Amino acid sequence: MKVIGINGSARKGWNTQSLVMKALDGAASMGAETELINLYSEPLKGCLECFACKRKGNKTGGICAIRDNMRPILEKAHEADAVIVGSPNFFGYPSAMTRAFIERFLYPLSSYMMKDGQHVRLLGDRVIPAGMIFTMNADPKSYEMMNYQATLGATTANLQYVLGYAEQYNSYMTLQFKDYSAMNANMFDGDQRVYRHETQFPIDERKCFEMGRRLVAKAKELNQ
Repeated sequence: MKVIGINGSARKGWNTQSLVMKALDGAASMGAETELINLYSEPLKGCLECFACKRKGNKTGGICAIRDNMRPILEKAHEADAVIVGSPNFFGYPSAMTRAFIERFLYPLSSYMMKDGQHVRLLGDRVIPAGMIFTMNADPKSYEMMNYQATLGATTANLQYVLGYAEQYNSYMTLQFKDYSAMNANMFDGDQRVYRHETQFPIDERKCFEMGRRLVAKAKELNQ
């Protein structure tokens, strides 16, 4: 089996990438071959609304027709048995590059066709289990107060709708800076964030590891 990890953070080696890599480690522990892709390694574009994937008789095969730097990433995601996507929470939404990936991955696979009152799934009976990992400054109370469960949850819901299965994990109050005293950020207690990173982040990593294992198990279960 092949599992693709998508890091939608511009910061390599920090919270988001660390959790995606732990999820990939979990998938690998189930025997899957894994690959990490950093979206910010090169400029990428979102959907251009060419609608090539919606034209009658199109031969896109459910992959975005635009042949640019995103195309190899989309091909790998389309062929994967499971996909893990990580993104920071930017004002209640995924990062720009994560959004670009989601648009161009899901839209060509999203059908406008109906049959017997049901949407036609372009994947047929195939399911690509997806894991969505969000990292954020927000604590659980602020997450709820700002209605992030609706805005961030919409991404996970769309993955569920198009790919057939999705789950979400939130890592709250992450360590954003190495030295908070050097930043205009006195609303945060830097020492508290460091302590939380040392105590809570390993728990987040374990939970993402288990997510990776579950996604492989789901792929095997749902695509027998």
